[in-house]
Amino acid sequence: MTMDILRFCWCVVWVIGTVNIWGARVAGVWDEIVFGQPSSERRHGFSDKATEIVRGGMEEPARVLLPVPGERVEGGNMTFTMEVDPERQNYFTARFWGSDSGNSNLLILFCEGKQVGYRHLGDYDVLDIANEDLPRPGHFTYTTVPLPLSMTKGKKKIELSIRSTGRIARYGNSFDAYQKVMEKPSKAIYKGYTHTEACFRPSKKEIREFEQGEHRVRTAPGEEVMEEVRQFVNRQISGYMKKTEIDQETAALLAYAYHEPWTVAYRNKAVAELVIRTADQYYERFAREPKSVYDGSWLTVGPLCEALNVFLPEIREVWDGKMANGRTRRENWTDMFAACVDYAKTHRRSYTNQSMIVDLHLYNVNRMLAVFAPEKALPVWQALAFIYESMGIAPWSGSLSADGQPTWPLGKAYYQFSPDGLSKELGYVGGYGEILNLMVRLYEATGERGLTDTRDPLVRAQMLKILHARSYFRYPTPDNEGYAAMRGESVIGWRDHGYYPAGITYGERGYHREGTPIMAAAATLDPEAVAYAQQMMEDNQFFAVVKEKMKDRGLNSTYTLLRLPGEYELIMKQPRREGRLPMSEGMPDVLFSDEEVGVVALKNGDEILYTSLYWRANFAVNFLARVHYITPECDRVATVFEDIRYTPSGYTYTRPERNNLFFSPARNFYPEVKSAHTGEQLPIARIPDGVEFKPGQESVYAGKGDFYTLRYGKYLIAMNCTRDRTFEVAVPTEGRVHTFPGKEVVRDKVLTVQPRSTTVLIVE
Repeated sequence: MTMDILRFCWCVVWVIGTVNIWGARVAGVWDEIVFGQPSSERRHGFSDKATEIVRGGMEEPARVLLPVPGERVEGGNMTFTMEVDPERQNYFTARFWGSDSGNSNLLILFCEGKQVGYRHLGDYDVLDIANEDLPRPGHFTYTTVPLPLSMTKGKKKIELSIRSTGRIARYGNSFDAYQKVMEKPSKAIYKGYTHTEACFRPSKKEIREFEQGEHRVRTAPGEEVMEEVRQFVNRQISGYMKKTEIDQETAALLAYAYHEPWTVAYRNKAVAELVIRTADQYYERFAREPKSVYDGSWLTVGPLCEALNVFLPEIREVWDGKMANGRTRRENWTDMFAACVDYAKTHRRSYTNQSMIVDLHLYNVNRMLAVFAPEKALPVWQALAFIYESMGIAPWSGSLSADGQPTWPLGKAYYQFSPDGLSKELGYVGGYGEILNLMVRLYEATGERGLTDTRDPLVRAQMLKILHARSYFRYPTPDNEGYAAMRGESVIGWRDHGYYPAGITYGERGYHREGTPIMAAAATLDPEAVAYAQQMMEDNQFFAVVKEKMKDRGLNSTYTLLRLPGEYELIMKQPRREGRLPMSEGMPDVLFSDEEVGVVALKNGDEILYTSLYWRANFAVNFLARVHYITPECDRVATVFEDIRYTPSGYTYTRPERNNLFFSPARNFYPEVKSAHTGEQLPIARIPDGVEFKPGQESVYAGKGDFYTLRYGKYLIAMNCTRDRTFEVAVPTEGRVHTFPGKEVVRDKVLTVQPRSTTVLIVE
């Protein structure tokens, strides 16, 4: 090849590269690397260990990071340099294919050798925490994380790395229990981008015209699954009944089965005998070491008392019988029940789901104590008041003090649920917020089985309010096999780790081991709840979810499967109710906002936007929002900066050297890894008078703002979280601005946002 031809080729390469960079800048992108494309990787000083080039979605090149034999923590990694703006806030976005499973691995971004984000539940999240499900089959997805300004300031280029690890078992207390070996390749990574706009906007060339495709409805499995459920549950029950000793949760399951005509436990006297024998065994444990049945437990002996309540006639026949210590069964059990009530009422939990669990079992134990020794039990109204508090009907008073007085640790105006019907843990939660199953259990505990008119009407009304609020957090997306489905929203959830996407969810989540997809619908026969259950059945997702549940051999799953045949039969008897989930295809535009939880859900034509404006601010105001933006072309998951106005406390919080648990120094399993966020100082918002607090302590108030403003793409969201103040938001000057919903053209330069309200503008 002659020198002239070589010069010509280099010129062509330079021109093409320049055009590509210029085009990217026009689209809002500062720099772009195509993984698996040699020329792009060379330009970015690419190096790697244990990676592989693949042809993935749309036959585009990508790289997967591979397991490294003998490596306990990390798999493959790749390092590259990218251009950044030396003055402004920069973001890094990775492009993935929505039909790829992440195999539950983690992908972590490093900037200049330091870890960006926290491995578990950080306000700065890691690059990708994937589960086995497919996030968005047939579409590309984009994940955006902010780069620390302190590390890009004054620089035109920075070094970035993406490292892979195996999944983490978030409740593991030892390194081996917590960090799992990477056994399968990571999700494929197609491109990386640096940009300065919060909302990453792919170029028109990159976003191809995706056809929605036909609404494909499952044809299988079908109703035969219900017979499989009966057979499965009966096998499990038969195994439990052969045991000479069972735990209290098994006793509760068998007691429930005692009233189900299709089970082998139906009206079987052996069940009553086994439950009573279990109570004797629990008392023997209590006699040896009293704390063994309640200390550190949310349950105490609640499930046991739930089981005993089924067999009161049989118990009265034997409660005067003498036990080994010479005392009557009634005397002994009374001591155990009283000790558990005393413990539970002084050890309540502040997170909503935990509060419900504790108070459900407190109620059940106290109910049994009232049968055995009424003078030692709490008055019925007081036990019911605890349930009201857990369900957000009354303010949460906390644990009782030694002299029996409420302690009000979060103040006298703190409710477990917002007025709009979302739980507060501390902000919006996805999976942990799906607690209709617990509400059903609380509702059923207030009455007699099968007699709905004996149950508490306030609990019922609150449960249905929560069901309505959660309905906005289900969105349409294909299941793993490409069939029409609704999934729960978890990307923006405070306590959600590795749930993108979440499970198939209509009225209620169905995969979960402690609930069924139709539990609240069957318990209330409310028209709206029944309509959501019917929508699930019309999409034929009900049987698929139930069949999946049967893969879990755990006791809790067996209990929920035990409930299903009766629930299914009841729902099938109902006429078709009007209504579908609000985010379903073809439904009208809708805006849901919850100013106490700091969350927004909106449907604008065929776009859906979820955002947590109050985002994992456990310790201080962090100026971060979490976004899940769903369009016909792609999904965007992003952590971005926003403007927050707050009432200062005068205190600040300095981020410690921490790379794993954002909210705790525990499980410091990666001491050699340094965080990119260490030393960042954040302001602490004012804490209400009368609430104990010191800097560094987790608080629902420390990071809460008064007024949030987020500009994300064409959306401007302004949320006023105060009860008695107004705020102003400047109207964007570019383009045509209109309100949402309603789409009235905005001609003012400034809009006033009223207390406890949210304004959404669209700029086109």
